[in-house]
Amino acid sequence: MPARRRPEAPERPITMPRDGLRPRRAGLRALRNRTAMAVVLMAIAIGGPTLAVAQTLPGGIATSDAPVQIIAEEVIYNPNTKTVTASGKVEISQGERILMADKISYFEESRIVAATGNVSLLEPSGEVLFADYVELDDQLREGFVQTIRLLFADDSRAAAVRAIRSDGNTTILERAVYSPCLPCEKDPERPLLWQVKAVKVTHDQVKKTVEYEDATFEVLGVPVAYTPYFSHPDPSVKRLSGFLSPSIGGSGRLGFRVGVPYFWAIDDSTDLTLTPYYTTQEGVYAVADYRQLFSRGQVTAQVSFGYGEEFDSNGFATGNDEFRGHVFAHGGWDVNDNWRVGFDLERSTSDTYLKRFQFTSPNFLTSDLYTEGFYDRSYFSLIGYSFQGLRAFSDPDETPLVLPLAQASWIVEPETVGGSLELSANGIAIHRDEGVNQRRFSLGAAWQRPWITDLGSVITVNLSVRGDLYDTDNVIDDFGNDVSGQTARLLPKAAVEFRYPLARPTANGRQVIEPILQLVLAPSTPMSSVISNEDSQSFEFDDTNLFAVDRFPGYDRWDAGSRFVYGLRSAYYGNDGTTFSVFFGESYEFTDEEDIYPGSAGVGNGRSDFVGAITFTPTEWLDIQHNFRLDKDDLSFNRNDVRAVITTKRLQAAIGYTAVKDQTGVPNQDDRDEIYVSASARITDYWTLYGDTRRRLNDDTGMISSGIGLFYGDECIEVGAMYRRDTTRDRDVTPDTSFNLVLRLRNLGM
Repeated sequence: MPARRRPEAPERPITMPRDGLRPRRAGLRALRNRTAMAVVLMAIAIGGPTLAVAQTLPGGIATSDAPVQIIAEEVIYNPNTKTVTASGKVEISQGERILMADKISYFEESRIVAATGNVSLLEPSGEVLFADYVELDDQLREGFVQTIRLLFADDSRAAAVRAIRSDGNTTILERAVYSPCLPCEKDPERPLLWQVKAVKVTHDQVKKTVEYEDATFEVLGVPVAYTPYFSHPDPSVKRLSGFLSPSIGGSGRLGFRVGVPYFWAIDDSTDLTLTPYYTTQEGVYAVADYRQLFSRGQVTAQVSFGYGEEFDSNGFATGNDEFRGHVFAHGGWDVNDNWRVGFDLERSTSDTYLKRFQFTSPNFLTSDLYTEGFYDRSYFSLIGYSFQGLRAFSDPDETPLVLPLAQASWIVEPETVGGSLELSANGIAIHRDEGVNQRRFSLGAAWQRPWITDLGSVITVNLSVRGDLYDTDNVIDDFGNDVSGQTARLLPKAAVEFRYPLARPTANGRQVIEPILQLVLAPSTPMSSVISNEDSQSFEFDDTNLFAVDRFPGYDRWDAGSRFVYGLRSAYYGNDGTTFSVFFGESYEFTDEEDIYPGSAGVGNGRSDFVGAITFTPTEWLDIQHNFRLDKDDLSFNRNDVRAVITTKRLQAAIGYTAVKDQTGVPNQDDRDEIYVSASARITDYWTLYGDTRRRLNDDTGMISSGIGLFYGDECIEVGAMYRRDTTRDRDVTPDTSFNLVLRLRNLGM
């Protein structure tokens, strides 16, 4: 039954009754007080103890400070029976709470409040209660409701033959039914998708729990499960301990797998989710997810542990069992407004454990402990790193321990030095059980200032200098000689960059053309054989660092020698949101030091490869980006990266193609030529189809991974299935096919 709209007419006057029981004018104030007492009692009683008690009326009846507005066709006070009765489309509002009924009575002697006929209560939270008859005492502790129906703010519904309120905080529903599913619009009599029927339902407002006794779970009107008891948090609870929706699936590696999570709300700021898993091929293991929030920080951690079959370094079973697991933990705290500390802990008992048990598996795990300081535009950090390599060629004895890495930068205000001046210091110590040990300390200064000429061109001058001190052990050259020791180097640089952006308005947009020229002057200092390249092994020459004064990501490789760089950027910006831009550029190195850059980097020893980027947004739902590096001699693609992203109301998709030749600049990487596609499409308002695939095109590997899933979700249920095929092969991790099911019943804590 829909709630009646609140009338817009002003409050009606009190009508004199015909039976002669007329309230005297002197008693009008008392009548209004008695009526207000009854009304407020009724509103508070039905809605539960949600109003703050702030005022006590005669008779010990409490109400809030909020004014009560009453609309009724007739209000009668009978002094003989000491009864206040409001009748005829009674509507009472207090704040945002509105109570409507055909008749409301308050009996002073028995201290009972009763409402009859089309009773409805609209709560400020959006919930609506419907009933035929309601009766409660004036202390809001005892009473009952006949034929109760509830419409919650999330459109879920409940109904019961009878509701009994006791102890002021417990409501018992007899022969109740609950479901968040909405009735079918075309056939309202059709059974709901699912609902719970129970002989008895108890709502404890102190514990904030809803308990079911003798409950039957029905799907489309057909009973499918029975339980003598179960419970879940009431709608006001965001976190409460209990079991969550189970995880069900299977794969070739693990066999059939089922997990039942238990959520433990330790306190208001701490919780733990513990999920034990059973697998038919790998036995039992468990995953624990911990979260804690502090006033100035937080900690999150995931830990897994189990006991199962042991594999050697080649991926063969040894016949023994071993403990296995992993830990991912992260934490950070703000000590004050300027300083913070934190840590990251990532460890696994074996290289392939994370892949085998379908966790996130990078090529290496990183643990660190750090502190950072921020003062205006200045920065300081002190960090210690520890790594665990997970690839087949990773050797724990050769894995570095970085302790410490210290960094500091101080930026001087431009007004002081006529430009931007940054002073920096950096120090690092790298330790290994076997292999190179290296210690470095660096000091640097960089000054930069742009000028805008009267013609609109932008000229930027950059002056910098950096000095390094190195102390190394166990550095072996190409001839097998130990060349380690101490060395120092100094590299000054001067760079001038010229940009001339030209803009031309058109009828439908704006066109911009910007030529860019750069000259970098620096001595051609050769690389010292004493220095081991630790932090600049991966170098990628592209459009993003073409005009960078120092193109290496770390310190160990000098970006030495003079060079001339040129590029052209052209863009069109349409009034309708359409954009199209093209960038193209090249660098010419005056140095012939071949050991500065990796052999296939595309830069060094004369002309570099051509680098460029194309971006195109023809509509608001399509973005296309193309990054490339062309061979300087035959203009073939040494790198080709194309990506397209589609975003509409019903479709989100990404399509990409990547081809990279001769990746000698990237350690342990072969040529790559692959395509990937991922898409999520809303077929209807309730059904979603997902799929993804990644395929290699330059060898016989073919498909690397692919998956497809179908999901259904509405106001009361989420259900889906996901199929995935992974061809990854890494020692004991073999190609695998997996299947996972998703089932969540909303509002039942699942």
